[in-house]
Amino acid sequence: MMKKLSLLVVALLFVAVPAFAAIQGTAHDFTTASGPGTKLTNATLCGTCHIPHGGSTATAGLPIWARESPAGPYNVYGDTGTPGSSFTVSGTTVNDPGTFSLICLGCHDGSIGINTITKNGVSTSFAVSANTAFVNSSGFVVNVVNATTGYSPFIDVNLQNDHPVGLTYRGTAASLAGLIDADNASSVGGGVYPLFTNIMECASCHDPHNSTNSPFLRAAKATICQDCHANK
Repeated sequence: MMKKLSLLVVALLFVAVPAFAAIQGTAHDFTTASGPGTKLTNATLCGTCHIPHGGSTATAGLPIWARESPAGPYNVYGDTGTPGSSFTVSGTTVNDPGTFSLICLGCHDGSIGINTITKNGVSTSFAVSANTAFVNSSGFVVNVVNATTGYSPFIDVNLQNDHPVGLTYRGTAASLAGLIDADNASSVGGGVYPLFTNIMECASCHDPHNSTNSPFLRAAKATICQDCHANK
């Protein structure tokens, strides 16, 4: 029994190490030791987003989540101001962001400070110790853009100028094969881009644990659009 338990522990370690190693040194690493950008006092590599005990249950399905869920409301892509009237150019209905968009927007819409950690419903804000160009003690600094790249981590609650999320992917079964991993949030089925009960969310195109393709894209910028949009 002890031998089996030891093997299980080793197996779990091997599963955890890739994500741990992939985050280190990226923009999602807020530790003072190795993060390249924003740094928070008392930050740990995983602890800015995850917490082993007392995680938030406000949004179903979140993995031991150490953050509040953003409240919105959001103006989504194609929104005309009338409920139920938000559509893409091809007529696909755009709904409010789902769980796997809200976990990104919880930082990037600017409504909750990235330095605010919540445990058992109690929120604590830690000091921002470096990189105040994009981030200050309240969260993202609004409308600050990198002059060279045009990049800003601040998205806002107005999502009308961003790629739509919260929509049902309309690709055929053939186009899904090897490309989309429908109904599977971990892409274990071989697809590059996970859907969530066939819904496209922020995490369909972005992997927060891997910045091989910056900014945390699941594929190279040169091909990621064409992978789903055969005709531009």
